[in-house]
Amino acid sequence: MLTAHTEPPALWPRPPGAAEPACRLCGARLHRSLLDLGNLALSNRTVALGEDSPTYPLHARMCDDCLLVQVSDIATASDVGPPEPYLSSRSATCVARAGQFATAMMKRLRLGPGSLVIEAGSNDGYLLRHFRDAGIPVLGIELAATAGSIATQNGIATEIAAFTTEIAMEIAVRHGRADLVVANYVLDHAPDLFDFAAGFAGILRPLGVVTIQVPHLLALVQRTQFDAFRHDTYAYLSLPVLERVLRSVGLRVFDAERLPDRGGSLRVHACHAEAPHAARPGLKSARLAETFAELERSDLYTGFKDRVAEARDEVRTFLQIRRGAGRRIAAFGAAARGSTMLNACGIGTDLVDCVADPDPAKHGRFLPGSHIPIVPVEALLDQPPNDILILPWTHAAEVASPLQPLRPRGVQLWAMLPRVGRV
Repeated sequence: MLTAHTEPPALWPRPPGAAEPACRLCGARLHRSLLDLGNLALSNRTVALGEDSPTYPLHARMCDDCLLVQVSDIATASDVGPPEPYLSSRSATCVARAGQFATAMMKRLRLGPGSLVIEAGSNDGYLLRHFRDAGIPVLGIELAATAGSIATQNGIATEIAAFTTEIAMEIAVRHGRADLVVANYVLDHAPDLFDFAAGFAGILRPLGVVTIQVPHLLALVQRTQFDAFRHDTYAYLSLPVLERVLRSVGLRVFDAERLPDRGGSLRVHACHAEAPHAARPGLKSARLAETFAELERSDLYTGFKDRVAEARDEVRTFLQIRRGAGRRIAAFGAAARGSTMLNACGIGTDLVDCVADPDPAKHGRFLPGSHIPIVPVEALLDQPPNDILILPWTHAAEVASPLQPLRPRGVQLWAMLPRVGRV
């Protein structure tokens, strides 16, 4: 999925002593710090041999007025830059879930040849192809040229562009409005939430539905997922905040689902405010889950930074003990969350020798910040380490499958979060 849709505002750095930053949603001053990971390298890329990894503040704050959690000090657009290409169709789990979602929505909305499905952040067409194969017209909007071109080659009509209100209106004129608009894991990467959400309203038919899936703030905090925080994720969303954003552009949330994807995500279904879609039980259930979580644990948010500090210490201590015992440690999966975790814990080549990744484009390069070399998966199979850290722990079972031949040889597979444990 896309990691940035529009150019982030050049808000970083703020001069020392400057006033507290303003909330990007309501404008109130941000007094409350949720998590400050200090200065970290950008995690959405790899670096070449000898290439520097500039660091920038990674500080998430929570607005006391509207409760939006946001990265307030944003690196300039030229620094954040586009992420390295990621193709969603490489993940069998991702494709399977997309098929299940498509089947459910086709039945629920009675989509057919006269319908139109539009996806913002459509990547390589991994989702839209399920609708297309059912004879339903589709259109993808994708910023990453590599992924968008692959989708086009595979017969998925795709506009290579950032999703904004302006682009949405242009597409509505040229292609018509949609019966279903899908946005999976993209709204949280939009620096301007209002503009992005207004694009949904402008491209949606009067009785249409928009579905939005984002990492769920509640799950991130409950499971101490500090590795989910990164410079190009500008908002960490709860259900009340999502409802507020959509309501501000004339959309109404009528259903919600809490899903296990990516460590815990939230999917909402919304429509135009006057559309006849009735509120469904899932919306009430999701609201109650957030309310009860805060009642059950008074330090759910205030104690998050302390729980993160404990988790960071646990990870580093674990690796130091293993290394001190003479064990060789490697990692698997050169992904953004892994880079954040390693850098936040101060882990480099002193503790982890290398990270294996199936993407040939990353081989011979290095993780940002830690400068751990990236090698082919075959390197681990040829010279097995004693321990392997599965960095994409949210789908460890899938990504670890190429490593199964190493288990009989005594290699131990580990996930570092939410707690250190065997895979």
